[in-house]
Amino acid sequence: MSKHSSFVSVILIALLSLPSLCFAQSDSVIATIPARGNPTALVYNSTDNKIYCANKGIDSVTIIDGEGDSTIATVGVGDTPYALAYNPTYNKIYCTNQYSDNVTIIDGAGDWVIATKGVGAYPKALAYNSENNQIYCANEGSDYVSVIDGNNNLAQPPVELLYFIWTYFFQTALGYNPTDNKIYCGTSHYKFGPVAGAVQIIDGATDSVVASVLVNHHTTAFAYDPQNNKIYCANSYGVNNVVTIIDGAGDSALATVEVGDVPGALAYNGTNNKIYCANRVSDNVTIIDGEGDSVMATVEVGDFPMALAYNPQNNKIYCANQESDNVTVIDGAGDSVIATVEVGDWPLALAYNPTNNKIYCANYNGSSVSVIACSPPSAVEEDQEIQVITNFSLKQNYPNPFNPTTSIRYAVGSRQTPTRTTLEIYNILGQKLRTLVDEPKGRGNHEVIWDGKDDQGKEVASGIYFYQLEVGEFTECKKMLLLK
Repeated sequence: MSKHSSFVSVILIALLSLPSLCFAQSDSVIATIPARGNPTALVYNSTDNKIYCANKGIDSVTIIDGEGDSTIATVGVGDTPYALAYNPTYNKIYCTNQYSDNVTIIDGAGDWVIATKGVGAYPKALAYNSENNQIYCANEGSDYVSVIDGNNNLAQPPVELLYFIWTYFFQTALGYNPTDNKIYCGTSHYKFGPVAGAVQIIDGATDSVVASVLVNHHTTAFAYDPQNNKIYCANSYGVNNVVTIIDGAGDSALATVEVGDVPGALAYNGTNNKIYCANRVSDNVTIIDGEGDSVMATVEVGDFPMALAYNPQNNKIYCANQESDNVTVIDGAGDSVIATVEVGDWPLALAYNPTNNKIYCANYNGSSVSVIACSPPSAVEEDQEIQVITNFSLKQNYPNPFNPTTSIRYAVGSRQTPTRTTLEIYNILGQKLRTLVDEPKGRGNHEVIWDGKDDQGKEVASGIYFYQLEVGEFTECKKMLLLK
């Protein structure tokens, strides 16, 4: 082959290897699904690739096929369904019914009601404890959290209500820390002062309150940072609008970060270790650095941002804006608005479908669900991937948190000859669980998939894990979270 032919071949290979993302379509609505009656919440069923939509107006849950985006079934529930949670261990969906003071339990495979369990007054929020397979229900009109046993998989009632955990009146939100097996309950009560509230921290093993952290009055949302084992708590309606940062191990407030007016939703970006806070009245999103707990940027979005969802496949954050009837798309790397997608009337909730790379948006006044096909990573990001590698690097796994698989990318640079490369998985005790790579690697970008199993093929438990890359004298280690 002549030098000219070789040169042409190299150019053709380079052109063919360029990402099609340069020409890919942007985020756009591909379907609108009738929801029949004021949808308030969405949840994704990863086992059967379904989306569940709670319809407040007609006391039902609409079940949507994640592949074909069509309605599979509509299941009747209690009075005024409000929140949803998914139990992946037994493939169940839990729905709080605010005016009938109960929780409806739906079979994820058969799409029928297994049981209805009475809880406290005006149940508002749900959280799933993956360690003990229990569901926690915050009751806004009562001073306790109801605990439901998720192990009882009987087709008929009763489903065990284990007990109540006494907290304080006006419970507003729940969060879960899988590393330390703790549940966080936002509460407000006169005991804390006229503009104060508290986060009650519940030990998931004993189901007892182990600590209380004072915060700024009303807690609207929680987000968990697995890389630093921190809980972010959005607080509003008090003197200041802040995000309180709680140490997951020590159960104490580490810092408070001032954000926009009336923070109402939080989302965690595991790729860049950032936290996003939607501020309803100031119509913007505050972006917080997960390492330094400082504000990195403030991004203007639509009117009255109500919900956030993170897509780890394209590293984008989706923000539903209730009063402007659209979804703002934010670049997770550059912290800038890259698109605005028109949806239905009064978008209120979002859910991410990782199987088909879609975002589902519940439109309250429109009684519909908009389906957004998510574009792949930006061409700029992909262009960086094909640049000549001059350094060694280990990238953050994605998705993160993950279940059951995650991708780990790394770069081997500078050396012309292949160098022995190892990539290993460790638990928090420093014990090696899995060797993913142990062979010479040449210069360039590489990728390996971890399936959540050890070297013996046994599935590991939920929790924080470390992955370490060694290439010659170069060593780098990062954290990741397996969340089942």
